[in-house]
Amino acid sequence: MQALFRLILCAASIALPALASGDETTPAYKHRNLEAAFADWLAAQDASGSMASGVFQADYGWIVDAYDGAADKSAELASVSKSVTAVCALHLVDQGRLDWSDSLRDFVNPAPDVTVGELVTHTSGLAPDVTQFAMFGWLGQAGAEHSHFSTQVLDLVNARPEQTATVGEYFYNNENYALLALVIEHVTDMSYFDACSDVLDLPASIQPGAVTGMFQPWGGLVSDAEGYLSFLQTHFGPGSRVARDPFDLPHVALGGGAYYGMGMVFRPYQDSFNFWHFGALCFPGRLNIGSFAVIWEGKVSVIALYDQCVDGDAMGGLDAALSAAVYGKRP
Repeated sequence: MQALFRLILCAASIALPALASGDETTPAYKHRNLEAAFADWLAAQDASGSMASGVFQADYGWIVDAYDGAADKSAELASVSKSVTAVCALHLVDQGRLDWSDSLRDFVNPAPDVTVGELVTHTSGLAPDVTQFAMFGWLGQAGAEHSHFSTQVLDLVNARPEQTATVGEYFYNNENYALLALVIEHVTDMSYFDACSDVLDLPASIQPGAVTGMFQPWGGLVSDAEGYLSFLQTHFGPGSRVARDPFDLPHVALGGGAYYGMGMVFRPYQDSFNFWHFGALCFPGRLNIGSFAVIWEGKVSVIALYDQCVDGDAMGGLDAALSAAVYGKRP
């Protein structure tokens, strides 16, 4: 069975009011609402999990709360890992060491003639996604510290007689981020994880997964909830390089007012943006987990990590429950 990385486009897509004023804006109120909503959703899925949430206040910054001992629990980030890879590439571009128009062939060869910007937005035309089948065999394989199988992905891509997606059109494919990791390694002369940890000063809890590390650039990083939340707030929160104007960076329209860019889906909302991404690792009998990262208008942020591989309806239910907790009032 293949590993499934699910991506849905519903976060905050329903008509929601602006963030409320009054007592319901206090961090404690928001945290309680979010934790209650997550607990109810976990119970409905017969799952357990951890969550961290943050409420931004101009005078104090992010006020963070953890659910169910989140600070002590390292869990799989799954496809939420892509945000780390994308922001790592962004920082190399900002440093002048890389350009979105650079070809993959400038760094590794033989390779498809696709650009770094196309890789980060899944518009390279590469398809089908060989990782969806290969990851089951790669799960749990041990290698050198911080190693991954991006080179194997490149070999499989090169072995295809043709690519089946269309250049310039969105096709969500883990191969893009595997190859992006090879670019990062060439530019920095370091391993993917060491390079990104150094460039981004990553929280210590974000690490290659012991079981999933062979696909760390596209879905094999782990973290406790508070560690990843710190990354999310730093790089997608108020004043961050991405949140200032994601349209100024590589992006692609997905329909319904949503876009993909920098390893996240985003949507303009009110006078700001919402960013989000789901992840899932579905290996029946071996590993079944999910993740959901979201930041609303730069004001409320959440990372939810859970031990079930759920379907799209359940993902939508989690999004809706947490959105209601942020924008609505308790019964």
